[in-house]
Amino acid sequence: MKSKDEPLIPFKTIDYIFGILVLFVSFGVYLHTLTPTVGFHDSGELISVAYTLGIAHPPGYPLYTLLGKVFITLIPIGNIAFRMNMQSALFASLCVMMTYFITLRLTSLIIPSIVASLTLAFSLTFWEQAVIAEKYTLNALFATLIIFILLKWEENLKFTIYNLKFLYLFSFILGLSFTHHFQTIYLVPASVFFILATLIKNRGKGKKKLQSDSVFCLLSSVFFFLLPLTLWAYLPLRASQEPVLNWGDPDTTEKFINHITARHYKSYFTSSPKVILSHLINQLNFLPHQFNILLIIALFGLFVLFKKRLLFTFFFFIIFSNILYSVSYDIPNIEDYYIPSFIILSIFIGIGLFLIRRFSILLYLSLFLIFLPISKNYNYNNRTFYYLAYDLGNNVLMTFKSNPIILECGDNTGFPLLYLNNVLRKRADLIHISLPFLKYPWYNSFLQKVYKDEFSFSVSAIGYTINLSDYLYSLILRNINSHSIYIEEPEYINSWRLIPNGLFFKAASGNEGIPDISYKIRGLGRYKDWRSQITFKNYAIAYTLIGKEKEAERIRSVIKETRNE
Repeated sequence: MKSKDEPLIPFKTIDYIFGILVLFVSFGVYLHTLTPTVGFHDSGELISVAYTLGIAHPPGYPLYTLLGKVFITLIPIGNIAFRMNMQSALFASLCVMMTYFITLRLTSLIIPSIVASLTLAFSLTFWEQAVIAEKYTLNALFATLIIFILLKWEENLKFTIYNLKFLYLFSFILGLSFTHHFQTIYLVPASVFFILATLIKNRGKGKKKLQSDSVFCLLSSVFFFLLPLTLWAYLPLRASQEPVLNWGDPDTTEKFINHITARHYKSYFTSSPKVILSHLINQLNFLPHQFNILLIIALFGLFVLFKKRLLFTFFFFIIFSNILYSVSYDIPNIEDYYIPSFIILSIFIGIGLFLIRRFSILLYLSLFLIFLPISKNYNYNNRTFYYLAYDLGNNVLMTFKSNPIILECGDNTGFPLLYLNNVLRKRADLIHISLPFLKYPWYNSFLQKVYKDEFSFSVSAIGYTINLSDYLYSLILRNINSHSIYIEEPEYINSWRLIPNGLFFKAASGNEGIPDISYKIRGLGRYKDWRSQITFKNYAIAYTLIGKEKEAERIRSVIKETRNE
């Protein structure tokens, strides 16, 4: 680590060469392991929203949507989903490069910086997010940009008395990051502390200029922060045009605020100390899975950094804020929210290798540490043949008869269907209804506006007190003669005969038999992520139910024939 009196040394040409090398190495590996089409997570929804310029789930992701639209329009490689996956890989690779430059700024050593950045690149969760269309790699890029800008500002403040351009750039990038996702809010307490502590520390240098420019600096920083927030206007403007995908329909002030604040997700948060403690214990297990033995080197890096109280406190606040938020949030993919902490721990690994800087052989040998996460995580994150989500959507669509109304119950099935239906236009005759949304007034209003005939039945209570069983009964009764109606989970309908129809159940319009289903399933047993396991389990349940029903039909037929004889 550089001493506090060491002069600011610009990056050399060799530093930039290795930074670009890190970028291309990570991007090359990501392309090699990239998901070839739509995947699980929010992939199907985010791709569809970018393609149709729609509105995604809260908080809406206007920046990601617009960048995605530009990317899939300008890049003439592969299908639409592949291009969006490639965009995630690009954001991830840029984040890896910035991690290299942050570590280099802190250590002035190229090899530890390479190890730190590529350790992040090939860590379990970060790599998984880099090969699929998701929003987390852009979050990560913003986080590293903000950290690097603050470090540059602090160094320029020390040696050039007063430099505002980095502070304004920080404000702009922070504001821009908020138009994508609010995950960078983890950096706000740490950043405020870092800026104030640095100013106090350097208050004796150029004091007169600091005092005279303080009000102007503050107002200018606020302006540069607010300027990119105007991108949020995309949501009400686009909602007023009624796009195909219009989550939350934020065309009024109330719905706009509800959407960007993710009001409907409040139920996922808990204030129970017992639950929070349980989450904390379970979630700390993420760290060994991400870094394994390299976590020990990160602890050495933490020890080295402890001597730099300002930097230590800055990074500590980032991790603390990240953990404090995440342990209160109860979602299955919560490890994605820890990516800011994974970035910091990767930097700590680079700082930890600073301890062996005098031993050239050991320093060069440390490059082989990169192969530890690669060898451990390659098979898990190699999605070259990952067609599970695409095949799932295709398999479901091919079992539906003409003019179907489908009632899906979750993202695993619903989001791939969004991609196949809204981007690839596989079934233009399909009406896609998401059951969990029926409790929201905006969704009911949308359905009654877009599907006037299908949703013209009378419902006594639409909103949060809706009786779902009665609602679905009215829906079936109104449409059973003009549409084939399918539901993913049968327990929501207790007053209509349902027959197994592959992964869905069909509302029977008469004495219908069980259809023969033959699914195309690629990658069976190849992938170990939990969404793949759920998919395989659902296929097994579907085939089992069909088999049981067919056997029951055969027995009933035999009994009937016996009685006739």
